[in-house]
Amino acid sequence: MTSEKSPVENPGIQAMKQRLSKFVSEHGRLYGLNFKPRSDDVFVVTSPKCGTTWMQQILHQLRSGGDMSFDEISDVVPYLETAYDSEIDLEAEHNFQPRCFKTHTLYSECPKGAKYIVIYREPCACFSSGFNYLKGWFFQPGEISLHEFVVDYALPRELINRMGPAPYFAHLLSWWEHRDDPNVLFLFFEDMKDDLESAVRKVASFIGIEDDERIKKAVQMSSFEFMKSNERKFSSAISSKYRNKICGVADETVVRSKVVTGSATKGREMMDEKTKEMIQAKWNEVVWKQTGFQDYQELRNAFKKQNE
Repeated sequence: MTSEKSPVENPGIQAMKQRLSKFVSEHGRLYGLNFKPRSDDVFVVTSPKCGTTWMQQILHQLRSGGDMSFDEISDVVPYLETAYDSEIDLEAEHNFQPRCFKTHTLYSECPKGAKYIVIYREPCACFSSGFNYLKGWFFQPGEISLHEFVVDYALPRELINRMGPAPYFAHLLSWWEHRDDPNVLFLFFEDMKDDLESAVRKVASFIGIEDDERIKKAVQMSSFEFMKSNERKFSSAISSKYRNKICGVADETVVRSKVVTGSATKGREMMDEKTKEMIQAKWNEVVWKQTGFQDYQELRNAFKKQNE
């Protein structure tokens, strides 16, 4: 089985793609990718919906010791590709150190010379989360099925849309090659769910923070319960404010929460078998061919065994 597109593409998919194509401007993307980081800057370099916002909060709490004065997390941990379009100065000093940023770029395009935290998540769960995040924003409920979203949007993007995030599988292969680099910390979303404190301690060690009380506070303030109770601060507020009108999203008040569920497996469990088979076929075609790992769990287990 191959990950072929549907014979006739849903007009809802076409409209969603058109809106998303305007989300990052060409000038804005170039502004972000031409940024020259410092050696102690920290980048969260995920594929979308793999724990990006979660790691933004972990980093900010570790460096600040408990600051929640921001309106939205990307005010204090800027999104590299949309900084220009959101009127954020990437060169500015941050109130807390180290400076932290997020990006969805390939390794080859990401500004070099900093520290990088890579997080990966089981692809079915990742795509389900992306579908739910965009539903009610870039398309309306009922316009697009999850299967159509996966087959016609998430899987076929081998050719990089330079104005948007790198496709999941290309992004994975791009950063996987650098998993052992000393300035790269490689994590898995499911491990963070299983043992948040261990993940936070790894991040703290990676960025040079040893204060145990600060680490414990960061664990508490990056829990699902805490972030859910403050979900307005972990939302699409900045993106909605600056990009909805340009993208042709009619309701400029739409703000999507990025804190949705405490489960790492619900997205896969809710997906139909045909869609899961299509995703596995793409894994076989792209990732298995390059790495020798037959599925996500095998890749994750091999990495963990190597790093025990």
